[in-house]
Amino acid sequence: MNFIGIFIVSSLLYCLTQIFVRFILAVHNKSSKRCVDMRKKYVVFLAPLLFCFCSAATAFAASFKKDVRIDNEFVQTYREKQGKWIILNESKFSLEKILKEYGSEEIDVRQINEIGLDASFPKSSPVFFPFGEEYVKNLLTVGKGRDIVISDAREFIWPVSTNSRITSRIGKRWNTLHSGVDIACSKGSVVVAAADGLVISARDSGNFGLSVEIQHDINNIQTMYAHNSRLLIKAGEKVKKGQIIALSGNTGHSTGPHLHFEVKYQNVVLNPEHYLPAFPKESEKLVVMKEENQ
Repeated sequence: MNFIGIFIVSSLLYCLTQIFVRFILAVHNKSSKRCVDMRKKYVVFLAPLLFCFCSAATAFAASFKKDVRIDNEFVQTYREKQGKWIILNESKFSLEKILKEYGSEEIDVRQINEIGLDASFPKSSPVFFPFGEEYVKNLLTVGKGRDIVISDAREFIWPVSTNSRITSRIGKRWNTLHSGVDIACSKGSVVVAAADGLVISARDSGNFGLSVEIQHDINNIQTMYAHNSRLLIKAGEKVKKGQIIALSGNTGHSTGPHLHFEVKYQNVVLNPEHYLPAFPKESEKLVVMKEENQ
C-alpha cells in the first residue's frame, strides 16, 4: 500500500507541476483572449487535482499509522506472548503459586525461557511467565490492560512512561558531551523499545551500566537505553515497539535512578528529541485507549 501511495503522490505532483508551468506561460501570453481562455481551462483542471493530491497525501501519511500497545507493570510481552517478568528471589510467592495464579504451564515457562527440563529455575534472574487466557481477561476487566497509542511507523515512542520529565538534554555537560537525554523515573520502571528492531547488545557497559542497544529499520538508526537495574532481553532477539526490554535503575556512572536514552546513526550521536513525539508536560495527559476485554 505504501508503494502505491508513493506512486500516486508522485504522479499527481508531476501533473500539478506541468499544469502550473503551462498556467504561468498562459498568464504571460500577450494575447488577452487566449490568456483568459487558458486560465479558465487550467483552473478547471487544477482544483480537482489539488483535491486529489491532498486526499492522496493524507491517505499516504495515514498508511504509516498503527496501534501500538505499550507494556506496563501488569501486562508485558516476550516472544509474542503476554505475561510478566518475575524474579523468584524477590517474589513473595512460590513458583507453584505463581504458575497457578497466572494460569501458566510449567512446560511453557521452561520453553519460552529456554530452561531445560532437568534444570532448576533461576532464582535471581528474571523469568518470563506467560499468562493463561482467563488471567488476561481478568486483567482487562479491571482496567490493567496496556495503553494503546496511535504511532507513525517511521517515528519513535518515548521509552518510559509519560508521567516523567527530561532532566538533562544532549550537549556539553561538565566539560564533556552528554550524548543523549536523561529521563527521570523511579528504579524498576518499565523501559520499552522505542521502535521495532534487533537487539545488538544487552550487557554491562561500564559507565552506562546495564544497557541495551537496538538496531532499527528506520533509516538504519540505533538507540541505547542505559543505567538499567535489570535487562530482560538478549542480543540477537527481535523486539516490537512498546515491548518491555529492561527495568530502569542506577547502574554505572549515575547520580540517581533515571534512563539515559541515545539515538545514533553510524556511531554519530543524534538528538533524540528530533525523533520523538513532543514530551507531554506534567499538566497534560496523553490521550490513549486501553485494551478492552473482547
